[in-house]
Amino acid sequence: MPSSRESQFETRVRWTGSYVEGQTGGRSYTRDVLVDPDGKPPIPGSAGARFFGDDTRYNPEDLMLASLAECHLLTYLALATKAGIRLAALSVAVSGTLGSLDGKTRFTRATLTARTQLAAGDPERARALHTDAHEQCFMSNSVSFPIDVVPVIE
Repeated sequence: MPSSRESQFETRVRWTGSYVEGQTGGRSYTRDVLVDPDGKPPIPGSAGARFFGDDTRYNPEDLMLASLAECHLLTYLALATKAGIRLAALSVAVSGTLGSLDGKTRFTRATLTARTQLAAGDPERARALHTDAHEQCFMSNSVSFPIDVVPVIE
């Protein structure tokens, strides 16, 4: 049972692919999946084409990076509001490098580029809040690879 400071989350991922007649090994099945949490629209997933999947669907790499960007954005929005900074727009682009470390395939680095358009507030404080958002973002705190944050204040 989670404590009062814990939150429990659940989702489900279902394989919706099939076996491919006449193929063997890694090409003998499709990678189509459905991320299918209760009460929310499903997300079509697959492996990336490099891993015999379908690039028109979301892959685990996309979803990992999106989680980092979304967490940073939401954390920043909360901090900016508390600091009296009003935003006209906020977007976070993210790129990541998948490589091998200690004999395991994993993300080795990511970069978040946060474009912040101010409606009102101190630009230097707005820039500094990106460091705070990174330090407080639970997704950033949940991964073991370095994440660079590049704030762009407009």
